[in-house]
Amino acid sequence: MSKNILDFEWDGSKIRIRPSAVDTFYNCSFQWFQVFMMGHRSIPGARAAIGTAVHAGVEAMWKEAQLKNNKDINMSMMNDAAIESYQEQDNEFELMYDNGEDLNTAQDTVLDGTRVFVEDIVPFTDIPEGVEEFIEIPMDHAVVNGLGGTIDYLGGDTIADVKTSKRKPVPASYTTQQDIYKILAESTGRTINHQLIQGVAFTKNPVGHILELESKVDRTKFLVNSLLDTLEAFHKGADPTTLFRGNPKYYLCSPKYCNFYGKGCPYIDGGK
Repeated sequence: MSKNILDFEWDGSKIRIRPSAVDTFYNCSFQWFQVFMMGHRSIPGARAAIGTAVHAGVEAMWKEAQLKNNKDINMSMMNDAAIESYQEQDNEFELMYDNGEDLNTAQDTVLDGTRVFVEDIVPFTDIPEGVEEFIEIPMDHAVVNGLGGTIDYLGGDTIADVKTSKRKPVPASYTTQQDIYKILAESTGRTINHQLIQGVAFTKNPVGHILELESKVDRTKFLVNSLLDTLEAFHKGADPTTLFRGNPKYYLCSPKYCNFYGKGCPYIDGGK
């Protein structure tokens, strides 16, 4: 890993493209290159850590439901799994908190998330056949060895993804990611007709939502192939500063969310 973010010398290690990384590439390909190709770490936010922790609680809850074949939820077990996940992230990363938030308020939010999921989503959701199932499609590519990711919920002809946010999620924001999950699931012989967002909104009174999104698989395939073509051009020697451009208008282009902001990113300080 290079210490200089303006050093585009790739070490030759192939990468896996994850479903969430495709939109990230189009939001700011400079940041994408630094994280996925060069191994730099951007700033982890507490909000993302909260989402990961809620995921951990939901995973533990569904796996127990599978074993017992019922939805008699053990909230203590679910909460323990979620809080353990958050504390592990807090120990590993220097999490960025919003004003007025800290470790304690974040853990309270995690517990709100697990409670809301059980109250507003579990009663209307069947026990899944697959929980946090990793699927990968291998690729013969100069830079990429596969397209793969972990699907939160698989059941019948339905996949679902758990999302947490400060407001009601907008399904269209996740179309690319969810379409890739659909492609991955169908690569195993399944037929997926429904793609759901199981959203937990941390509003004044937290609430859960089950929302279906419209699939746009052809567009998603084009986006993935365009990313692959860009990486192929990089491998063949095209100028990386032309291929991987920053986006200073990206809403997460901020020292609060990006570790490269003001630290050599030429799209912020002109490279000075």
